[in-house]
Amino acid sequence: MKPAIVGISEYKIAEAPQQLITYGLGSCVAIVLYCEKARLGAMAHVMLPLAFNRDETDKPGKFADTATVAMIRGFEERSILPRDLSAKIAGGAEMFPGSYRGVSRRIGSRNALAARKTLSYYGVTLEAQDIGGNMGRTVEFQTDTGILTVRTLRGARLTL
Repeated sequence: MKPAIVGISEYKIAEAPQQLITYGLGSCVAIVLYCEKARLGAMAHVMLPLAFNRDETDKPGKFADTATVAMIRGFEERSILPRDLSAKIAGGAEMFPGSYRGVSRRIGSRNALAARKTLSYYGVTLEAQDIGGNMGRTVEFQTDTGILTVRTLRGARLTL
């Protein structure tokens, strides 16, 4: 079975044994939700932390808060509650450290923070994360095992 590719500003929900994969995470964050009992997973590739108005929610996968909510709703449509989910996140690099000054420019860390806060608000347990640094990542999620593999551009590999 070919993997389901999750593009920038997208999210997808998939059943086992489908693999979800996203490429080129820099400051973007991959948010993965999983229900072990149902062997159902979801992944979003978010660019920005928060959607500040309703006009921005036509593409919920773009923002950490709206992507998380959209995925949770997808699980709820299948009678899976947030308390039955676990989460993993990866990405949030600062690709050009020192280029910009001030906290408002640290988009990677702000994306990760928004993801963690939204998950916490809905009572979803964050099991693992690989956040920060200054290197891009590709992530692959196995819906049959719940394993998230993170690969960096320099060839490093981490299993969460």
